[in-house]
Amino acid sequence: MNSENHIVTGIKTGDSEILKSVYTDYFGMVRNLVVKNSGSETDAEDVFQDALVVLFKKFNHSEFRLAVKFKTYFYSVCRNIWLTELRKRGGRNARLKDFEHHVELGYEFTSNWKETQEEAFVKVEKAMRYLGEKCQEILLMYYYQKQSMQQIAAALDYADADSAKAQKYKCIRQLKRNLNP
Repeated sequence: MNSENHIVTGIKTGDSEILKSVYTDYFGMVRNLVVKNSGSETDAEDVFQDALVVLFKKFNHSEFRLAVKFKTYFYSVCRNIWLTELRKRGGRNARLKDFEHHVELGYEFTSNWKETQEEAFVKVEKAMRYLGEKCQEILLMYYYQKQSMQQIAAALDYADADSAKAQKYKCIRQLKRNLNP
């Protein structure tokens, strides 16, 4: 795996080795997202290519700064592209299956149970943006990817599962503060 800056620079310059590495490291994630949400492998390939074009444009903008891990950012771009495509195909109310996780988080961590699903989703999306990179990773891995605390500890270089769990607790507290200012 390449460093974040190396990946950004490689995409900016069209470095074929970096692009192959990004494909190898992340296409499976994109394929899972698309296929689990009414798409095909061909759709996943299209989303992946479209995402690279978006990244190329964004990374070449002088004011762009990558504020989260590349994987998180890339997933978000792919998710938005696929959601846009689903809405074109199936109407304005199309949602991805990971939408339910945002709603779960919204209802779990907000005090306003009268919110619609869309309001809860938007609120959690916004609150997640204000978390640090590590917190975003932990919550995404735990709630969306359903990874165990042992897996999270290993992936994010925590000493053990208890350390990762303590950090997750801090992240949840911060998310709650962001959701309920």
